[in-house]
Parts: sequence; C-alpha cells; structure tokens
Amino acid sequence: NKNDQAAFDREKVNRMCPVDKYIGGAEHAAMHLLYARFITKALRDMGCLDFDEPFRSLVHQGTILGADGQKMSKSRGNTISPDDYITRHGSDAFRMYLGFGFAYTDGGPWNDDGVKAIVKFIARVERLGDEVTALPPAHGWAADEAARDLQYARHYAIRAVTVDADHFQFNTSISRMMELLNAINKYQAEPAKVQPALLREVYADLLRLMAPFAPHFCEEMWQKLGGEKSIFLSGWPVFDPQALIRDTVEIAVQVNGAVKYRLDIPTDADPVAVESLVRDDERTETALAGRTIVKIIIVKGRLANIVAR
Repeated sequence: NKNDQAAFDREKVNRMCPVDKYIGGAEHAAMHLLYARFITKALRDMGCLDFDEPFRSLVHQGTILGADGQKMSKSRGNTISPDDYITRHGSDAFRMYLGFGFAYTDGGPWNDDGVKAIVKFIARVERLGDEVTALPPAHGWAADEAARDLQYARHYAIRAVTVDADHFQFNTSISRMMELLNAINKYQAEPAKVQPALLREVYADLLRLMAPFAPHFCEEMWQKLGGEKSIFLSGWPVFDPQALIRDTVEIAVQVNGAVKYRLDIPTDADPVAVESLVRDDERTETALAGRTIVKIIIVKGRLANIVAR
C-alpha cells in the first residue's frame, strides 16, 4: 500500500533502525557518514525519529595491496585479478583467503603462499569428510582421554570462532578452524581409540564453522555427511564451558610485533618448548611469507614474537 501521508512509517523505521553495523572505508567519513548523521539528527529534531545516530557501530576495512606492498594500480602492474584465482581454485578458496590472509581492518600485501595454504586446508577438510562418511553408523561415545582432548579442541574452536567472527577477526577465526582440523587428525592417529560418533559430530561442527567462509564447499560436504537440509539451517555450534576446563593457556604469536595467530600451549611449558611449538605450527610458514626467522622472543603465558627478515 502506498503511503501518501508521510515520507516513511515512523514506527517501522524506529523498529528497524539504527543500523547495527556500518562497514566502509575511512574515505567515506566526510561523505556518507557525515550526510547520514546530519540527516538523522535533523529528522530527530523534526520529531520523525526516536534515535539520533544512524549507526550503532562503525568498522573501516583495510586495503589489500599488491604483492609488492604498494596500492594496486594498472600503471604499476601489480593488480590482482580475482577471476584468475577463482578459475584455478574456486570462489570459496578465494573468499577464505581474503578472510585468512589479512586482518580485516588493516589489509596488507597479497601473498600467493597464503592462497596455497587455504587450498591445502580445504583439500584436507574434503579428505577428512570422505573418511568420516565412510565410517559405519554409530551412536554415543565414551569420554576417554583422547575424546576429552578432541572435545576440548572442538569447543575451544567454537567459542573462539564465535567471538572472533563477531569482532570481524576473520583471520584468527580461520586459524582456529585449522587448529581444530589438526586436533582431529591427531585424534585419528590412533585408530583403535577413534569413536566414529564423536568424530562425525566434531567434523559436522567444523563444517558449520567454515560455512560462512566457504559456503559452496561446506554445503556439498554437509549433504555428503547426510544433512537433510541446508547447512545454514542447521544452527550455529554452541560451546560447552565444561569441556574447556584444562591446564593450558592461549598465547598470541606475532611476526615483527604483528599478531598472526593464537596458540594453545601447556601452562607449564618452558621457553624452549614454546619456541618448538611455534616453529612446528603450519601457520608460522604462512605468517612468515618467505621471511627467515632471526629469533623468537617468548613472554611467558602471553606471547611469542617472531623476529624475521
């Protein structure tokens, strides 16, 4: 029905607004944001609105640079064509790299090694899916030590991805998924202890965590797993706080002072053990982007800073 009495329905606008999140570059601060705030405050003063700010919060996205660290430009010859990568690796791998390779608000230089890491990760998840779907039907599982370790990794990942993704920290969210995949592979290393029902549950949660980042791939793997409806209608995983009671601590792993990922280590791990864990983690190679480790500075219980050049 047309409204010929007012510019808009005040009740509906007050119910729907203000907008939860405005995402835009800093270059819009003197344009869209300024105009939106002025118009909103004017409408409020006129009695048309019950709120005085158009957006509840604001996020500025970073800029993805060329591989040379410079802003992409045809004249520099450093532009990246999404089509080339999508043709070779698929849109899910491309999308997931955009989330993994950069801090959302910082951006940074393009790195083909990061794309390869994501392609490898997705391939590993696919192979795991084939293994899980080949398992015999099973119900229930016993909470032995191996199961508790996997449960810890599962619920830690669910909690971390839920929190980080909500704060636009997509790179650390995907790092958590990689940690969970590693934990699953570690669980599988002792076939006699593998419980099919638990493995299937954890794999299903991994797919649900990945789905916003790799929707086409996860939808297909979900169907192979026996999902009767879309993975996006299956609900977001919920973590169990009881599964997270453990003698470990989370530290930030930095490269030249910039946080690249987070790592769980035993609370009693000495600096030598922490350095070994950092060096052995597959995410370190990606974070180094071809650079060489000079030394690793350990701050007990807090961080490991890789000095690289």
